[in-house]
Amino acid sequence: MAKARASKGLLYPPTTAPNPGAARRRQWLENASSAFVQPSRANKIIYAMLLEIMWPEGHGLPGPHVSEKEVRSQLDARRSSEGKAPYKDVFRRLRELQGEEGFTSIVKEGTYYQLQSLDIGPKREPRQKPSTSEWKAIKAQFSNRCSHCGSQEPSVKLSPDHRIPRLRGGDNSLQNWQSLCEQCNNLKSSACRGCELNCRVCSWAFPETYKPIVINDDNKELIRREAEKRKMHQAAVANEILRSYFNKK
Repeated sequence: MAKARASKGLLYPPTTAPNPGAARRRQWLENASSAFVQPSRANKIIYAMLLEIMWPEGHGLPGPHVSEKEVRSQLDARRSSEGKAPYKDVFRRLRELQGEEGFTSIVKEGTYYQLQSLDIGPKREPRQKPSTSEWKAIKAQFSNRCSHCGSQEPSVKLSPDHRIPRLRGGDNSLQNWQSLCEQCNNLKSSACRGCELNCRVCSWAFPETYKPIVINDDNKELIRREAEKRKMHQAAVANEILRSYFNKK
């Protein structure tokens, strides 16, 4: 069982007492597992295992803060007991639980996850993957590299990613796919969660057009001082400076 971790930010203090009790836990896990919309039986089995890890036996809700390392090791231990190999796409399955399957009560902060309540939101249509020929064309568009960091196969494993998330109106058209390595895929997922900014000018969605803007440390310090002096948010100061510069041109 995961050790208790000091609460901060998005995560709640864990409830170590079994409240609700064991019978309620078993019933909820059974009901949740029977309602998965994912058609793949193999994925449904992984989903069920992940929910049990998020809400371990003898624990209450909010659940423990479970690290990515613990999630992976516990899942692999269960599969090993069944004579199966370690599972590669653990955190893709977790994202699908949070997205398509509606488990928004699974909250991530940093490298830790927590099941915070029994609430299950609306389901979404299961994620579709591009066909083999489409995926080959998508990777070729980015020279078989991660579209964001440039890492190349076989040093990393590339996977298809919706540029504009479906939750923000993105579709399954070929133009809305890009190739991302696992690390960038995880980072993009975290960056997109709860974001309401314009996807069309986002460096995560269109990295080939909108490169990430890196501000030197000395300029960051100048912006910080100016924002402090004017009692403004640092981003507001930076944007005001940029608008002023381009309006003069």
